[in-house]
Amino acid sequence: MRQDSLFGERILWTGSPREARTPLTAKAVAAVSLGLTLVAVAFGIVQVLALGMSAAPAFLFALGSATFGALVLSLPAWWAGGARYLVTQNHVISERGPFRRTIDRRAISYARISWSPRLPGVGDLELVRAVPTGALWRRLAITLVGIENPDGVWAIVRNAQKDAATGHGSLPIAQRLDREERVLWTARPLTTLRSYLPTRSSDWAQALLTVLLVGVSGLLTARDVSFLRRALQVGLDARSLIFGALVTGLALGVLIILGLAVLLGYTTLVQRARSLHATRYLITNKRVLIQRGREELHLDRARIVDLIETRAGPGTLNVFLVLDGPRARAVATGGAFGQAERGADLLPIFECVQDGDGVRRALGEPDAKPPISHAA
Repeated sequence: MRQDSLFGERILWTGSPREARTPLTAKAVAAVSLGLTLVAVAFGIVQVLALGMSAAPAFLFALGSATFGALVLSLPAWWAGGARYLVTQNHVISERGPFRRTIDRRAISYARISWSPRLPGVGDLELVRAVPTGALWRRLAITLVGIENPDGVWAIVRNAQKDAATGHGSLPIAQRLDREERVLWTARPLTTLRSYLPTRSSDWAQALLTVLLVGVSGLLTARDVSFLRRALQVGLDARSLIFGALVTGLALGVLIILGLAVLLGYTTLVQRARSLHATRYLITNKRVLIQRGREELHLDRARIVDLIETRAGPGTLNVFLVLDGPRARAVATGGAFGQAERGADLLPIFECVQDGDGVRRALGEPDAKPPISHAA
């Protein structure tokens, strides 16, 4: 077999992206840029036809905004599409031109797989390493974007390719267990009204910003309607190009603000509860598995060093799996000590479960501990 030039190690697998998806944030920024482009063009037309002014500044802004939006929409996929990935004896490597990132296979704590909604058997494989909590906290992960058979690649990384049963992400994760792997405990989160409420200070700030944006869009709508009425009263023809450009520019400005409010409100208030509803937790004799729609988390039981429980609501608990790994003796809590890192990513946390004792028994801790209050 070939050897890697950096470490001189035997290459076990090599691949490149079959699909490079544009992140949702980049799509939102591109949509806002397109809206601002149309607004600038509309007001440029008004400047020329109604005021007799030069529209060069407005059109230059529109050109810059359109260019920026196109770059934001295309650059992430272009950059990811040119990558090359390698799995060697001891490392996972991501290369893109002169840039190279590596992670030690033995230090990987867990993996996340995000299956493609368009290409069967293709998805992103993110390898995450446990890192210290507190002041030394940092993010340490490497993502293999749009690779074919990501669960098969993960089986190579964890030295289980002979036992792994790979398959398409549309199958339940319980149907893709390793050979001689059996389920010991399974549960789904119990969603309540509290599940729709923000859980972090940043989420509360987004919720407040959502309310402010809705209020601003309402005020702008009232002001724009009043302005258009006055324009008609002074003799502006409602069928003229000037009036159409005014309506288009003002309406697009309000829609941009309202669209941002809807996006923030959805990600803050709705997405979390919908994600919990689509989540399933499994503990097997080998691993901890979490499936949420097209997303999966795979965690070796040997990485778990402790469990921390906090109350999630009446009769429910959040169970945090505290991880450790070689060459990283400090643990990563995934938010157990009030660390505000929970977000859209799938993390080793059992949220809103009722059977905390069952989790401890399945993980080999027969002496179940009483839940710890959130204040404690």
